[in-house]
Amino acid sequence: METTHLYHGLTFLSYATGIIIILVGVMLTKVLFDLSKLTRNIDDTTTIVKTELEPTLKNVNKSVEIVSGVIIKADEGVKKVKEMVSKTPLKLVGNLSKFTGKAVKGFWTGLSAAIKMFAKK
Repeated sequence: METTHLYHGLTFLSYATGIIIILVGVMLTKVLFDLSKLTRNIDDTTTIVKTELEPTLKNVNKSVEIVSGVIIKADEGVKKVKEMVSKTPLKLVGNLSKFTGKAVKGFWTGLSAAIKMFAKK
C-alpha cells in the first residue's frame, strides 16, 4: 500500500511541476512580448525626437552664429573707439583733469599749511 501512495504522490508532483512549468513559460512569453513592444516604442520615440531635434539644433546654431557676429562687430567698434580716443585731444583732456586735480589738491594743502603757520604766531 505504501508504494501506491508513493506513486500517487509522485504522479501529483509531476503534474504540479508540469503545470508550474507551463505557467512560467506563459509568463515568460508575455514578458518577452511586452519587452519587444517596449523596444519598438522606444525606437519610434527616438526616431521622432531625432527628426524634431535636428531642425531645432540647426536654428540654435544659426542663432549662435548671428550673436557671435554681433559680438565680434561690437568688439571691433569698441577697439576703434579706443584707438580714436587715444589719438584725439580727448586723451590730453583726461590727463589734464588728472593734473588739475593734483594741482588743486596741492593748492589747498599749501593754503591750509600757510593758515596753520600764521595761526600759530
